Amino acid sequence: MALLFRRPMGWPVKVKVGFLAILMQGDQQVPKTRRHDIDWLRVILFGLLIPFHVAIGVYWSTYGDEINPNSEPPSTELLASEENQKRFIEENDVYTPESVDFTSMVLHWMHQWRLAALFMISGMGTAFAFKRRTWSVFLEERVKRLLIPMFFGAWTMGFAGSVILGNEDMSPIGLTFGFLFGIVWRSLAFWVPIIGKLIALGHLWFLWNLFQYSLIMTPIFHVVRKSPDGAMARFLRSSFSIPMGIGALILMPLLLAMTEVVFKPWFPGYIGVAYEWFWFLVFFAFGYICILAKEEYYGFLESKRVAITAITALWTVAFIWLRLEQHDSGVPYVDGGWLENEILHNRMTLLACVIHSFHAWFWCLTIFSWGAFLLNRPSENLTYLNQAVYPFYIVHMPLTFAGLRIVSEVGLRDYAAVFVATAFVVLFCWVFFEGVRRTKATRFLFGIK
Repeated sequence: MALLFRRPMGWPVKVKVGFLAILMQGDQQVPKTRRHDIDWLRVILFGLLIPFHVAIGVYWSTYGDEINPNSEPPSTELLASEENQKRFIEENDVYTPESVDFTSMVLHWMHQWRLAALFMISGMGTAFAFKRRTWSVFLEERVKRLLIPMFFGAWTMGFAGSVILGNEDMSPIGLTFGFLFGIVWRSLAFWVPIIGKLIALGHLWFLWNLFQYSLIMTPIFHVVRKSPDGAMARFLRSSFSIPMGIGALILMPLLLAMTEVVFKPWFPGYIGVAYEWFWFLVFFAFGYICILAKEEYYGFLESKRVAITAITALWTVAFIWLRLEQHDSGVPYVDGGWLENEILHNRMTLLACVIHSFHAWFWCLTIFSWGAFLLNRPSENLTYLNQAVYPFYIVHMPLTFAGLRIVSEVGLRDYAAVFVATAFVVLFCWVFFEGVRRTKATRFLFGIK
């Protein structure tokens, strides 16, 4: 964005600023050091979305067997009897989220912290943005940057994905009706609790959650902005000033675990619904708090980086054990919704809430601590990549369907299918981005600053 400040002679000068370039306070200029590590982590974590979504289409059959290259077993002789079919499913079916195959475990592990870290980054960006905006300007920008791309993406990319999956009448009249009807039902269905976001927004649910979180927390942002040294601001910053790092190492992840204890028994968490809605809200708030307590936060990361990494390794071992327990018992300790197993809470479910939240939180701390150490450096490519995040995110899903259909047709399987489909998606996302970034209208529709 552009800010105006006055030189001594009174001439206005336009200056380009980014996340933290110049903060205006009255007539004084307060220089701020840009946090390149946050920008880099945003690009990297959103970038992981493409291979992740491709891989779950291969190893979890998330988008249906029709476009899953692993949906057919390597030998038809293996399925000669019903007993062999059952054995194949139990021992070799790697395209299910319940599998404990190595690749499936890696995907499940990544899924626990990648979105949490992205919501923290969104909270961090909100903290930067609100310092220079009133609440009304902030919410107006949230509508433009989140809701406009969300609706436009749902209408266009949702329809394109439906066409690629073969769910539309391919006649000209059928396609026209399907597109126009899709605009109506997608605009209405996303309000339906639990399932609305899945059927109407698909992968764009992230933008809707982020808008809701921004709206809910705007009163807190406003109070802190009006009184940066007031009681609310001091309380939030205290998370990183408690001796021995107890606030960040114990109290903050404990709050996440308590969120799970309250909400997790009722429904499984999926695309930011059920317990995940509240869980991600807390991560978003924590991201805001981190930047509010900026000096204390980065001092904490620097002083505790090695210890955080070691503790994260221990929580990872605990998470793997929990995931194996889920597989053996059939109780969804990681995913939630164990009332279906006639369990509200027992010792194991409470332990699961603690392991799951502490594991995700410490992976976030590890990522941010090493990011601050290694990535806080400028790059000529960073601005370009930052602009590409939203267009890549919005358009990648139908391209994922197309990539999986192509590798299925040519007979690729497993890692080869993942690598080739990922390369296909990245290439055509880039081509698409190069097209939409060149006009003001398309930049607006795809959330490009």
